[in-house]
Amino acid sequence: MDNLGFLFAANVFVWGGILVYVFTLMKRNRSLKADLDLLNETLNKDKRHD
Repeated sequence: MDNLGFLFAANVFVWGGILVYVFTLMKRNRSLKADLDLLNETLNKDKRHD
């Protein structure tokens, strides 16, 4: 029972890492969605001109 502080610290560290990873994935996902929207807009504009 003396190591509960270390167990708590490890738990916080792991969950913190998971949260950072999830937020990083969310940011990448938003960036990819913006790129896809721009690509779709460009392709649709090219189709209208043909």
